[in-house]
Amino acid sequence: MKSFKMTLAAALVAAVALPASANYVDVRGAYNTEAKTYESRVRAGMGFAEDWEIHLEGTQGHGDKAFSQNNHTVAAFETELNYNYVINDNVTLTPGFVYWNGTDHSEYRPYLKATYATGNFYTAARYRYQAATNGKNGANVNNTNQVDAWVGYNVADFNLEYNPAYIAQNDGGAYTSSEGTDRADSKWEHTFQVKYTGFDTWAPYLDYQILDRTYRNSQSDENKVENRVRVGVTFNF
Repeated sequence: MKSFKMTLAAALVAAVALPASANYVDVRGAYNTEAKTYESRVRAGMGFAEDWEIHLEGTQGHGDKAFSQNNHTVAAFETELNYNYVINDNVTLTPGFVYWNGTDHSEYRPYLKATYATGNFYTAARYRYQAATNGKNGANVNNTNQVDAWVGYNVADFNLEYNPAYIAQNDGGAYTSSEGTDRADSKWEHTFQVKYTGFDTWAPYLDYQILDRTYRNSQSDENKVENRVRVGVTFNF
């Protein structure tokens, strides 16, 4: 929990204390329906030098009680830097790099994202490679290829978005169960979001996620589909 508090403080400083443009702070809580566990996350970002952006993010798990300090299996800090290259009025190309530091291992995540927007409609695609270091006690953590897509539409005071993601990882890797049994080498994740955009400086939203084969009950030898509900709000400065 200490690392998460430090992340929150750093995120707030980045968003409101530094001279930059496009500052935001995003606070979000999540509940995993199969595992019956809670998570919280804070993310902040700012633009600088016109087309550059930096983002800080911290995530903390809370076990089966919201806001408790009993579960540190989910605890990560993320720093992201990206550049937005505007090709024309509709197309933007965004190369970026993420350094992710979790409880058991660290990852380096370079990516390339392309976005097309016209009127109230937008779509985007991203390829990201995750190069992971060794995990706790020298456990092997395999590298990952991930492809994301986004399709969104603004209607009245609402933004509707669908984000499918395909994740491929050899030999299970980080998806290996505590019993040593490999989970699927690849999986799909689907995120559906509804955001209300009628307020000037803040936007509440609701996510529903379908996480393919990511949950294993300690009494079961079968991986189950996990579902996650997330509620958050984005503050724009």
